[in-house]
Amino acid sequence: MKRPLTRVLVKVVTNGFYREHTGLLLSLFIVIFINFFYTSVLNQTHLTKEQIILNALKLAITSVSEPLGVVFLFSLCFLYTMKSWQYVAGRLKRVDVQFLFYSSNALSQVRQVQSWSIVQLIIVLPIVALGVFAMIIGFAFGHWIIPLLIPVYLLTLILYSASYYTRLINTTVTEPANVTRLTWLRSWPKPFFSLFLYEVIAKKRVTYAITKLASAISIVLIFTIFPDAHTDIRLFGILSLCIALAHVILIYQSSEFELFYLRFARNFPYSQWQLYCQQGALYSLLLLPEIVWFLAVGGVREGLIGTLLTLSITLLFRALLYGLGQRMDYYLRAVFGLFTFSLLLILFGFTELLAVGNIVAAWGLLYRYHYQSLG
Repeated sequence: MKRPLTRVLVKVVTNGFYREHTGLLLSLFIVIFINFFYTSVLNQTHLTKEQIILNALKLAITSVSEPLGVVFLFSLCFLYTMKSWQYVAGRLKRVDVQFLFYSSNALSQVRQVQSWSIVQLIIVLPIVALGVFAMIIGFAFGHWIIPLLIPVYLLTLILYSASYYTRLINTTVTEPANVTRLTWLRSWPKPFFSLFLYEVIAKKRVTYAITKLASAISIVLIFTIFPDAHTDIRLFGILSLCIALAHVILIYQSSEFELFYLRFARNFPYSQWQLYCQQGALYSLLLLPEIVWFLAVGGVREGLIGTLLTLSITLLFRALLYGLGQRMDYYLRAVFGLFTFSLLLILFGFTELLAVGNIVAAWGLLYRYHYQSLG
């Protein structure tokens, strides 16, 4: 049976969603998906084959057996779905899709919900894959309740999303923008370096929440894999790398925000040191939960080194964009290459040297960019 509405919605909505969120999906794949499907055990000599498999699938097993793992899995699915709501709602407000408000309304609401359900299913295929894999692992290891609830939960999210989109597209009266919903921010101080933070609060809350969830999952995962190495400085170095990698999308968006909305600031009489310190202040606030965690768990030495390394690698990730520009594919390649190189240095015991080197390298890239722009 032909479904022209479904084909149009897939072309207009689904394709655009994957094009716009390529970076987010790649980050999720690197940080979560690979570890979720199979986590290699570093030292396998003292483990049996069954123990190796059990440890390799520990994250998937935890997601269907432990309350914290279930909360992580369900929260990840919900946050990803919220991100799709945000994108589709914004997409339907654009001029080039206004024809949908007239053509799709000729169909019954049941047909519209069916078409939107297929569209939403395609959008959430990454988390559906996670859910199906968690179900298979759960059944294989004798867990039944959560694996049976996963398809019900995912189906509920898909059907609710389809109903939500149908309501949006059947609302012919344009509602006035709610400009007063963030009035509590008007009295807050807004120094120049903090402007992107208000952009996050106003428009990028879902991205921020997903970033923090990925950061928390990486912390839990690494502490689970290395339960007896909590005092090893290399463990905090690896955690710093994973936390910085989880924030790559926010770093990219901060550069994009500066490029398109703060273009006028190029005429401000800021020195390179002032710009560098402003970036440090911005990313310190974005990383504040992780910094507090480092200082609380790691103590003075490990906590400070973890904080310094996280902030320094974040600044270096930001400085890479000066030379690469807003090209996500090249940027992700550079980030993952730098991540691999930094990981090797940490494993060989150069954690402190890496933190200092990142600060110097980030400053050098910033200085070179401003020197060339002035020249």
